[in-house]
Amino acid sequence: MKKELVHFVEWKRIPEEKVFPVMEEIVQWGVKNIVAHPCFFKEDDPSYIRKIAAYMEDTGLKSTACHALWGKGNDCVIKDGEEWKNMIRKHIKFLDQLSALGVKTYTYHLGVSHEEKWENIASYVRKSVDALLPVCERNGIILALENSGETPDLIRKMSDFVAEYSHPYLGMCFDSGHANCYQDGIRETLEVMHNNIVTCHLHDNYGSFDDHNPPGGGNTDWNELDALLDTLPRLQHAETESGDWGEEAWYEFCKAMKKA
Repeated sequence: MKKELVHFVEWKRIPEEKVFPVMEEIVQWGVKNIVAHPCFFKEDDPSYIRKIAAYMEDTGLKSTACHALWGKGNDCVIKDGEEWKNMIRKHIKFLDQLSALGVKTYTYHLGVSHEEKWENIASYVRKSVDALLPVCERNGIILALENSGETPDLIRKMSDFVAEYSHPYLGMCFDSGHANCYQDGIRETLEVMHNNIVTCHLHDNYGSFDDHNPPGGGNTDWNELDALLDTLPRLQHAETESGDWGEEAWYEFCKAMKKA
């Protein structure tokens, strides 16, 4: 893979007092770029993320990718008006804070069930995208809609939406594990999203459960995936997203993506 590999750390399982020691440790493994996490967001304390940014600079780390706030009350499709306004308000604050880190992509979940139809949610997706794109643009961050647990048909229509929207700060995040589990497979789903992909989440599984394993913990053909990623015209970087984010897992990703 020609693009940089950005390492995901499960910061929500790390006590705050250990955040900086963990950063120092992963630098020793050769990690240079980490995925910014919702745990970095303190709504009423923007100084916290500036503190993280200063420490990362001192330790030689950067963060060009971020996973958006996610889960109930944070995802893209919210039909209740007041809840939607609260969601947008939080994302705007987080996006503005992320400028301190120099983040370039912000991966955003739709937050819908597997059976959901695009026709039922298209207006809500557009409403959220319209609200967040000006904020993304002023911060130089691309909003990336992710393929999560949705049907292949919905992913095709979401990809068409992004293509038709044709905005430099709107793209997609290709999740290889989700494609292997929930859609038509890695190659097929990547082809559907191909021209819109700006970042990707990489992890392994056997196609029956979203295990979030490092390479080797599933049936992914990593040589094929590595070659396919090099064909993506808008790809900024690739993100590891294994639940096992430790030293050995990092080395497995480096080996799989030709970084070792």
